[in-house]
Amino acid sequence: MKFRIAQRELITIGRELWERRLVTGSSGNLSLRLDEDRLLMTRAGVSLRALRPDDLILTDLQGQSGDDRKRPTTEYLLHVAAYRERPDVSVAVHTHPTFCVVWSKYNSVLPRDTVGARETLRDVIVAPYQPPGSSALADEVGAAIRSRDNVLMERHGFLSVARSLEEALLQTDLAEEAARIAYLSRLAGLAPTD
Repeated sequence: MKFRIAQRELITIGRELWERRLVTGSSGNLSLRLDEDRLLMTRAGVSLRALRPDDLILTDLQGQSGDDRKRPTTEYLLHVAAYRERPDVSVAVHTHPTFCVVWSKYNSVLPRDTVGARETLRDVIVAPYQPPGSSALADEVGAAIRSRDNVLMERHGFLSVARSLEEALLQTDLAEEAARIAYLSRLAGLAPTD
């Protein structure tokens, strides 16, 4: 993918994630594989609400940018692990959707018992808690992502890997809706359906 097109796509998806309230503050981070050797990812400490081209950093597959003035996202190890384990994917979208984070505290897989979740949401696997930005978290998520496109990180957030940013946005949005419905159903005392 061409560099300028990739920048525009990441900026657009960042704004959509913010508008859907799938990220808040400076939470969440994005990356896109440009080719076999290079990634474009968000830099540390930026809000996805109003990304600028300068907020995106070109790195190698180890997350090294060669520019000491700009650090990639503190979760760059998570992104690198996803691409290492899944050479078939082109993007990684890491968000902190409210109901996904709440559901992650149950440390159980999201129920996929609504029509939307059954038809479109791919399987979600839970990765046990590890400190943010750590190699231990990257290892847990890397192991989980081998067999699934979506990982719910305990007490942390959600990661979706896909072939396009639009696909990852859709999966993230669907996961948040499934988590919201599951949580509200639990509050209402409703049992999940098969």
